[in-house]
This record gives sequence, C-alpha cells and structure tokens, in this order.
Amino acid sequence: MKKFGKFFIMALVSMFVLSNAFAQDLGEATEIYNNAATALNEDRAAEALEGFQKALSLAEAAGEEGAQLVSDCKGIIPKILLKLGKDAAAAKDMDGAVAKLNEAIAKATEYGNAETAADAKEFITMVYITDGNSLLNEKKFPEAIAEYEKALAVDPESGMAHLRIGMCKAQMNDVAGAVASYEKAMAMGQEANAKKQLGNIYVKQMAADYKAKNSAGALDNAMKALEYGENPNAYKIGGMAAVGLKKYDQGIELLSKAKADASVNYNLAKAYEAKGNGAKACEYYKLITADKNYGEYAKAKVTALCK
Repeated sequence: MKKFGKFFIMALVSMFVLSNAFAQDLGEATEIYNNAATALNEDRAAEALEGFQKALSLAEAAGEEGAQLVSDCKGIIPKILLKLGKDAAAAKDMDGAVAKLNEAIAKATEYGNAETAADAKEFITMVYITDGNSLLNEKKFPEAIAEYEKALAVDPESGMAHLRIGMCKAQMNDVAGAVASYEKAMAMGQEANAKKQLGNIYVKQMAADYKAKNSAGALDNAMKALEYGENPNAYKIGGMAAVGLKKYDQGIELLSKAKADASVNYNLAKAYEAKGNGAKACEYYKLITADKNYGEYAKAKVTALCK
C-alpha cells in the first residue's frame, strides 16, 4: 500500500508539472499570437507569419487547451502566405511570388482552407499568364507558350491561358494549333475573345487567297470568318470573290453588308448586270463614274444601260 501511495503522489506531481508546462506554453503562444496580429495590422507580413507559426507550434503542444488558438493560426497562416505571394508579384519578383503562392496552396490544403487554396491557385495562374503576356509582347512566342502551359498546369480550365496560346500559335503560323486553342478558350469562358481571334485567322487567310487570285479559297475563308461575327473585310472580299466565281446572289448578299466604296459598288454593278437587272446595275455604276480606276468603264456602262 505504501508503494502504491508513493506512486500515486508522484503521478500527481507529474500531472501538475505537465499542466503548468501546458499553461506556460499556451500563455506564451497567446502573447506571440497577439504580437503577430499587431505586426500584421502594421503591414509587417513576414514578421507576422513567423509569429503565427511559433504560436501554432506552442498551441499544439498545449493540447486541448490550445485548440482554439491552433484553429486561429491555421486560418490565418495560408492567408499571409497568399498576401506575401501577391506582394512579391507586385514587386515583379515572379519566382518569389510563385514560391509563396505554392506554399500558400500547400498550407491551405493541409489546414482544410479550400477558399484560400483556390484564391492562391487563381493568382498563381495569373502570375504565369502575366509572364507569358510580357513574352508575347516581345514576340518570344515559344517562351510565352511555356509560361501559359505552366498556368494550365495549375488551372487546366484557364480560358485566358488557352486564348493566349492560340494567339502565339497564330503568330507562328500554326493555324491548326491556334484554332484548337481558341476552341478550348471558347469552352472555358473566353467565347467573345476567342471568336474574334478565330475570325481574324480566317480573314488573314482570306486576304492571302484573294491576293493569290484563289477566289474559291477567299470565299471559303470569308464565310468561315463570318461564322464568328460581323467583319467588314470578310463581307467585301468574300463578296468580290463570289462575284468572280459567278455566284452573283451570294456576292450581292455579302457586298450589301460591306462598307461602300468604289470596289464594292463596281462588283455590285457587275453582279446585277450579270443577273439581267440593268436598272440596279446602272444605279451602282453611276456611283463610280468619277472614280479614277472604274470611272471610264462606268460611264460607258451608264450610257449603255441607263435610260
């Protein structure tokens, strides 16, 4: 019995000492936490981060008594890392920004803070896209694509990254690759911008075909361009190509939507004349009798057609 009593007393002493240690840890943790909060309010984020990390370690050692402080520290540490990442990006330290943002993602995920993890992922995606944009502006297209692909590794559904890759590939004359990237961008929230870029691709091809006297190709690409929105050049060149191919109804439809000029009026006149509508042809020939390129021809047509 004496041995048992002695053991019991020793156990009580140990518990008391341990309890005091836990209390000391928690008290110290609370003080460090409060100092860290002050540092954060005064925009000393790096100092605040160090403080909250120390407070977390001490609070965890305090067991159940420190549970609330542990929760508070885990809630704020990923947010400070996110802030530090944003600050680094603002200072153009992109490598530092990426490192801090990745740390924020890791800690937020570990601590169950899905919202902060998502915010950090979104921002790190924009860091890579910003880097890519700088390279795109410098016409360093392969290097820009590499940065946009890093963004996609973080967020595979970044419509902006796909859009920018499409722009790079278009500049590199990789038409098929550009179209594929624009189509992905369309499906991921960049529909208007992607349609505009797709239209530009086909307008460029249309102009090249028309210059090469490939009227069929020019018309085909004009119609593809118009699938993605209104385009004055597509109406004009597509219409002139259609008239050249003797597709007069299609030519008239397209040219009627183009911005009026001497070439448009000349081709409309030709199309109506070919369809046997002399009065309508005369109307358009009269519009270009003073033009230096078509004037003499138009005057002769007015004399022949107009009554």
